[in-house]
Amino acid sequence: MASVRSLVGVVVAARTLDLAPRVEGRLEVMRVRLGDRVAANQEVATLERQPLSIELAARQAGVKAAEAEYSRNQILLTQAKQRLEREHRVKEYSAAEAVETAENQVALSTSDVALAQAHVSQAQAQLDQVVIQLENTRVRAPFAAFVSEIFIYPGAQVSQATPVVRLVSEELRLRVAIPASMASLARPGAEIQARLEALNLVVTGVLESVSPELDPASRHLKAEARLEIPAAHRGRIPTGLLAEVEFRGSPPAVSSGTPATP
Repeated sequence: MASVRSLVGVVVAARTLDLAPRVEGRLEVMRVRLGDRVAANQEVATLERQPLSIELAARQAGVKAAEAEYSRNQILLTQAKQRLEREHRVKEYSAAEAVETAENQVALSTSDVALAQAHVSQAQAQLDQVVIQLENTRVRAPFAAFVSEIFIYPGAQVSQATPVVRLVSEELRLRVAIPASMASLARPGAEIQARLEALNLVVTGVLESVSPELDPASRHLKAEARLEIPAAHRGRIPTGLLAEVEFRGSPPAVSSGTPATP
């Protein structure tokens, strides 16, 4: 199908993120450079970890101490139960208070075991919290992307409100404003062709989303297309480039009227 009319579009990343750490601290290592490609979950920067590493060792020791106390109380409970069993076997030959004393000891030991178990759970929770805090000192990319900006360098103090790097996704899209006169072509699934004059490159794409209303000032529809980038050019097309856009086809229009007679 011949082109209908040329439009102007701009290349944008499907996702853009100013990535900040999850915790406050001093930036210790920047692990990427401008333009680097990063994989999803790849570490891009690391905050200072030494204070938390010291706390981690203390919490690990606390868990071991709590577990040792729990084991000790389990042994004491076992001994108390054995003593009570012996007292029941010889209760006809011993004082009545001996059985009562043994029963009370079992009850106390059972309570001590439950308390020790609670201490283990508490110590483990405190350890888990430090482990999470340590992991949060690693700033990771949530999706595969390129590093388009580095805001902070090692030595600076950062927080959850301090972006460290800007990431732009590998997937590119094309944003285009479509005049009201061409609204009938602006349908999801319509094929487009985009000429990137700056790169002397022509790529194809598919319209994926269209605004349901005209911009009142410009009388244009906002639309976005997914671009099919050749493998040889992936990662080499910067966002912000202008493109000359042409519609090459559109899905058949749905009509509620009577089909025209040939």
